[in-house]
Amino acid sequence: MRGHRPSQSVDQTSLMVALPLTLAAFFVAFACWTLFAVLGVQLRHQFALSHLEFALLLAMPMLSGGLVAFPLGVATQRFGGRRVILACLLALMAALLLLSSVHSYTGFLVAGLGLGAAGGLFSAGLQYLVTYLPPSRAGLVLGVFGVGVSGAGFSYLIVPVVERAYSWQLAPLAYVLVLVVIALLLLVLTDPEPTDRSQRPLVSLGVSLRFLARSRVWRLCLYFSFLFGGLVGLGLWLPDYLSTQFQLSLEDGARWSLLFALPVVLAQIAGGIGADRFGAVTLLRLVLLLCLVPLFLLSYPDTDLAIVGIERTILLSIQPSLDWVVVGLVLLSFTMGLGLGALLRLLFDEYPRHLGVVGGLMLAAACSTAFLLPLMFGLAVAWVGVASAVFMLLFIFGLCTWVVLEWASRSDRCMGPLPPTG
Repeated sequence: MRGHRPSQSVDQTSLMVALPLTLAAFFVAFACWTLFAVLGVQLRHQFALSHLEFALLLAMPMLSGGLVAFPLGVATQRFGGRRVILACLLALMAALLLLSSVHSYTGFLVAGLGLGAAGGLFSAGLQYLVTYLPPSRAGLVLGVFGVGVSGAGFSYLIVPVVERAYSWQLAPLAYVLVLVVIALLLLVLTDPEPTDRSQRPLVSLGVSLRFLARSRVWRLCLYFSFLFGGLVGLGLWLPDYLSTQFQLSLEDGARWSLLFALPVVLAQIAGGIGADRFGAVTLLRLVLLLCLVPLFLLSYPDTDLAIVGIERTILLSIQPSLDWVVVGLVLLSFTMGLGLGALLRLLFDEYPRHLGVVGGLMLAAACSTAFLLPLMFGLAVAWVGVASAVFMLLFIFGLCTWVVLEWASRSDRCMGPLPPTG
């Protein structure tokens, strides 16, 4: 056992209330976090944005989410996850109200900064749930919580419908109403975490900063950057990528992108259960390797080959259809979801009493990745001129992540049992 576990006595009734409400908050917040993935395509035409300006608009919520992730993780550890969840919901409501009223590119960038508050719900939700968490089912419970990332698919589905029936400004207002209901239910139906330090230690800023010097923490950040940051970054880029690559409308591009977001739902739960049964590291090593297969296939660009034979020239045209691309995206999403479920279990194994701080660091790293990836995607399209370069970048990133995990696993086996880190 690498860390000191929270108390084995679990309030199952409180867990049955806290888990769905925390999941609902994370789900809707993540839907708000990726609003620009759908709205951005229309705003790109409205403001005649360049590839780089469009990528910056997509990535702005990730930038602010990364900046506030670690401070919110420290605040979560000191003041409790429930309070931070409520504070993040209020900040998100303010950003959504601003988003529905701005009319300039700069205004949308500022509103995008406010949407980054949604990122705080990750570490806050983890820290809040650990109070009621049965250790033997930690992977399952945290995997269910991680399903909230599929909220991105909700934006892909609902925003084009609202925009066609009314106007896109109504979508942020609808999200505000839903967040108000969730916040009220959290206030009425849930209790703050216990103040007993044996269950929730109060961690000072100095102690929190010490986690920055731990190589194991940075490895967790790397794994999470690829799985979560890569998932978010690619999810933000997909509606525009599919619409441009296959000459689709905004609504059709968003609808096909929904198929990338949905497999994460079941995959994270399956990943958590698999990590409970077979070990988080074992499953994570397999998943990272499997992710490379669809990434390699998706990275292959449209190609025309002329093979000069003895008697004639053979012409070959390799142009993946929309159906094949969507199948590859579904496989990639499912494998990354399995990895996220396993990784959350690994986080609980390594740092069960400091999920807020370490989870905040992981989220900061992942948000930084999700911020940089759309910018890199935009640069790749503008400079290289190959749309599939986005998958080439992710393939290299995934390969490096797998190599680090393999090296760390071999080093741990050579060193033998590790001292407690929780």
